[in-house]
Amino acid sequence: MKLDPVFIITCSLILSYVFLVASFHKWQNLDEFTETLRNYRLLPEASLGLFSYAIPALELFCGLALLVPQSAAVAAILAGALLLMYIFAIGLNLLKGRRSIDCGCGGIDQKQAISEWLILRNSVLLFFSYCVIAAIQSREPFWLDWSIALLAAIVGCLFYNIVNQLLVNRDLLKGLRNHG
Repeated sequence: MKLDPVFIITCSLILSYVFLVASFHKWQNLDEFTETLRNYRLLPEASLGLFSYAIPALELFCGLALLVPQSAAVAAILAGALLLMYIFAIGLNLLKGRRSIDCGCGGIDQKQAISEWLILRNSVLLFFSYCVIAAIQSREPFWLDWSIALLAAIVGCLFYNIVNQLLVNRDLLKGLRNHG
């Protein structure tokens, strides 16, 4: 599959943004993130501490390494593995009927319950990581490609933030309806 370098660079930049922001939110409150991991009920209690540090560290590595063309493919493989893990954890809990779990992907003020929408969002991000890995560039990028990719990534990141905020607002409105 030959992809234009603008698309590959855009995918790398969007993934970098997503993983850097996710890592930042988790590092802000590791105790809360540990509790989120506990709520998924997929890890032994003894390993929660390890995973509460390892996941944000891996997300930080992915986010930074995706910015460097020489390490982008390795970072995209790791990002894909993390995304598959998130899809599995969310999907398994949804199958068990456990929909009230905070996904753990937002900050302290960005609580959102797991849903099929998060599986879809993570699947799109997984596709982006695949594009970074599998892509054979049809040509070398030049300055205009980088400019267009940066602008496209900014739009993509803004779209990502809008979708996340809509999901958070959906949960807040659902809570207000239940109390009213």
